[in-house]
Amino acid sequence: MSIEVGPATAPLSNPSLATQVARLFFDRGMTKVEIATHLGISRFKVARLLEGALASGLVRIEYRDAPVEDRVLATALEARFHLDLCAVATSEDGVTRLAGSVIDGLIGPTDVVGVAWGSTLAAVVREIPSRPASSIEVVQLAGSSTRFGRGRDAGELARVLADRLGATHRAIYAPAFVERAALRAALLSEPEVAETVARFGALDLAIVGVGAMPSADLDAASSLLRSGVLDDADVARLAAAGAIGDLVVHPFDAAGRFVAPDLAERAIAIGVEDLRRVRRVVAIASGTRKAAAIRGALSTGVVRMLITDGPTARAVLDGA
Repeated sequence: MSIEVGPATAPLSNPSLATQVARLFFDRGMTKVEIATHLGISRFKVARLLEGALASGLVRIEYRDAPVEDRVLATALEARFHLDLCAVATSEDGVTRLAGSVIDGLIGPTDVVGVAWGSTLAAVVREIPSRPASSIEVVQLAGSSTRFGRGRDAGELARVLADRLGATHRAIYAPAFVERAALRAALLSEPEVAETVARFGALDLAIVGVGAMPSADLDAASSLLRSGVLDDADVARLAAAGAIGDLVVHPFDAAGRFVAPDLAERAIAIGVEDLRRVRRVVAIASGTRKAAAIRGALSTGVVRMLITDGPTARAVLDGA
């Protein structure tokens, strides 16, 4: 269910007061008695204003069916890869909505939540229900890239997620990759960057995608590849090392081994060991073209939770 307070489509006697009452009731969760005391009006007037807000279209309530899940496949993946949680949508189209619902349930009122980058995560963030102001903290897990399209960059994703959760926002004002390790060290010493990176150790939940690497399929390809931060020599070297996917900026092979530790020396992003220490790392990935990469990601031992679709889940299990 989603609730939106917007312009009324029918006349109201006191639209300004009705809007204030509606926001206190629906956004802040105050009772009618509390609102009456807060505004110095009767609770009967509060009730009438809420009724008018609904009747006029000032407040719109939308009920959405819960995404359909395949618990048989989810249980099989949990058992095969020793996952703490797996959620499987019956179709690829339902993955982002299911992920939004599952992640909403995972985020506690005081959690520190990290988010990576990519088009899948951008779609998931839009599905997470909005909350009033909270004590949640959202941390950007990787630097930005000007090559990403609108809405998919790590900085923008972290900001949008923070807005939806009513959370504070920890940004990384630096690129995801730099040319030299010395430049990385200099950037990490900058107070604004250092403050965010220091929060990697406090994460309760990390939300990541899984990219296929290397891949000619742009829909499946790793955000790391699409960002353009790797040159042809880097890509060729990763292919020779057997890289089939990556988590955030860390490529891994089919056995779940991270194969390019030298890239981390140029990356402004959460490290593998920091990721391992996060209590709940949830990966969202769908499409059978990503099955091998998902299998490798689960084999790293970093991912403890997975959200995917039925055909992809079967492909992951068939290749296991």
